[in-house]
Amino acid sequence: MKKKITFKITAKIAIGFSILTLALIINTLLVNSFVKKNRQENDNIRLIYHPSERLLTSLRDQVNSSELLLKNWVYADKTPNTPDKLRLKKIHEEDFIKLKHDLLVVSDDWDSTDQIELKKVFALTDSLFAQQISITDRLVTPANYNNSALMASIAPAVAANGPITKASEKILLLTDELVKHQQIHIQDSRTTVDKSYARLSHFIAITCICLIVLSIMIAFFSVRSLVVSIEHIKKVIQSMSKGILPENKIRERNDEIGEMSKALNELVSRLRALSGFALEIGRGNYNNNFKPLGDSDVLGNALLQMRDDLKAAADEEAKRKLEDEHRNWATTGVAKFSDIMRQDNDKFDILSYNIISNLVEYLNANQGGIFVINDNNKSDIFIELISCYAYNRRKFFEKRIEMNEGLTGRCILEKETIYLTEIPDNYTRINSGLGDATPRSLLLVPLMMNDQVFGVIEVASFNEFEPYQIGFVEKIAEIIAATLSSVKINTHTTKLLEQSRVQTEELATQEEETRQNVEELRATQEQSDRREQELLRTIEELRSQLKQFDDQ
Repeated sequence: MKKKITFKITAKIAIGFSILTLALIINTLLVNSFVKKNRQENDNIRLIYHPSERLLTSLRDQVNSSELLLKNWVYADKTPNTPDKLRLKKIHEEDFIKLKHDLLVVSDDWDSTDQIELKKVFALTDSLFAQQISITDRLVTPANYNNSALMASIAPAVAANGPITKASEKILLLTDELVKHQQIHIQDSRTTVDKSYARLSHFIAITCICLIVLSIMIAFFSVRSLVVSIEHIKKVIQSMSKGILPENKIRERNDEIGEMSKALNELVSRLRALSGFALEIGRGNYNNNFKPLGDSDVLGNALLQMRDDLKAAADEEAKRKLEDEHRNWATTGVAKFSDIMRQDNDKFDILSYNIISNLVEYLNANQGGIFVINDNNKSDIFIELISCYAYNRRKFFEKRIEMNEGLTGRCILEKETIYLTEIPDNYTRINSGLGDATPRSLLLVPLMMNDQVFGVIEVASFNEFEPYQIGFVEKIAEIIAATLSSVKINTHTTKLLEQSRVQTEELATQEEETRQNVEELRATQEQSDRREQELLRTIEELRSQLKQFDDQ
């Protein structure tokens, strides 16, 4: 008797599900028909009408642009290959050809009337562009513009009411008509789609009501055949309430009872997963993925909260350690650069290279440079690149930047750090053996001491700088400014001392030469005096002889 009842219930369930399945199939076919029709209309809009409207608008723009560019060619730009002339050539030689090809492809799905109108537009456009090319070919050099006869023959064609303007206006009228036709097609298709979706909504509502009624009937006749299975499931649940998990998996059927059995099996699996999750938390593994059974899963959510709290504490500890590492990194860096600046502090170029090369490597950057204010000539003060380093190699550049020019001048003027992650075009590029590329980040820090700026230190990298790295550079910038200032002063003092020494030696040399000249003059004077005495004695002797001769 029981088997007979079971059979009847099974048959009723089978019939009910068959009816429900048949209704679903019919519903699916009808919905698919609606959707297919709407998809076809949407495809027409997306693949035919919208592209056609866009391409026709582009054609209209090309005709307008070509007329304006032609007049500019004739009356304004007399220099060959200006941007406007190149643009007009590109419209004639490339843009219109491609646009014409695209329109021919998409117009295959137009009606015959629009296709005929499009051919007229192409014929007129070909003729218009041929006239334009004829004019541009005669005005290719500045000398052509000075040919009054040639310009007089061209002027009527490009005049306000000339043939080119009239042809352009006719093309624009025909193109506007074609655009309107495509817009009408779009509106018609959208109207069809809207009506179809309205009918589909009504159909789905009616179908849902029918399916709900069928489902209720099937459920009602199925309940009485589920009592035995429910009793078995109840015993399993009672055991689980005492903390006992079933060793064997509950058999799953292809009905509602099977779904319940499946849910219980999933619950048992989840409870086992909870146990494993708790063990992983105890071992310190906070990255184990686990999802609770739901918002009301108190144990699962409590374990997740505990995991999150422990993980937050671990993250806080890791953050503290990271901050300590950053602090130690900065302290070590300050000590390192303090030691560097104590070496070769009497050689300005060597010291600046040691500073920038070590700083680029310490920041794990790619390129850097030190700029200082060159005020040796008070009438010509500028910013000078004194040292540059990139890719583990010393770079030699001669770079002069005027005061208040570019980012470097702005950094000096504002006396503030500049950090950019969007580098201006052509500002700087990092060169290596593999090529060159624009850096991802750029840091400029003023070298300032006692509110006086001596220069700028600039570092570029493919990676972004962390705040603690920027703070470190700002900190050592003061030390670098003081050191470079001192070295610059010492170098200038040494240079002045050397100049003084050279001048002293030159004065001593000139004094010795003067003394020798005086001695030579004195010797010459004495020799002259001796010769004069000898001459006087000779004269006296001659006088004596002459007197004796007279006496005789």
